[in-house]
Amino acid sequence: MKKIILISLLTITTAPSLLFFNETAFGRERNRHRSHQEHREQMVETECHPVTEPYVSEDAANHPGAYSDGYRQGTASAQRGESFKPRTAGGEFARGFRDGYYGKRFAGQENEVPDRVQYRTVTKCSTRNIQYRDY
Repeated sequence: MKKIILISLLTITTAPSLLFFNETAFGRERNRHRSHQEHREQMVETECHPVTEPYVSEDAANHPGAYSDGYRQGTASAQRGESFKPRTAGGEFARGFRDGYYGKRFAGQENEVPDRVQYRTVTKCSTRNIQYRDY
């Protein structure tokens, strides 16, 4: 009877310590395909340089399709029954919107400002990883 009490007492005291106070084991992964051990260092290199690229700058009020865009939007606005609001873009777009809203004949664009190609300089970066081997 003494042995049973002793074993149960020992079990009751050691079981919580095994369950709650265990540590996770960490190991280093081995490369099994190589006979010798390799040490590698990795470095990230970022290189940036300026690039000049073109972009098209268009005048919102007088671009080549401004009158037809305004006419189409004015017609659609009138069909939905919305009240007339003058357009802030002005120019050919506003004239087309007014003609389309009031149901006038499509007159076409009078003044056309061609789109301008302008250039801007931006910074482009490229990143590469470099690995060094040390035997």
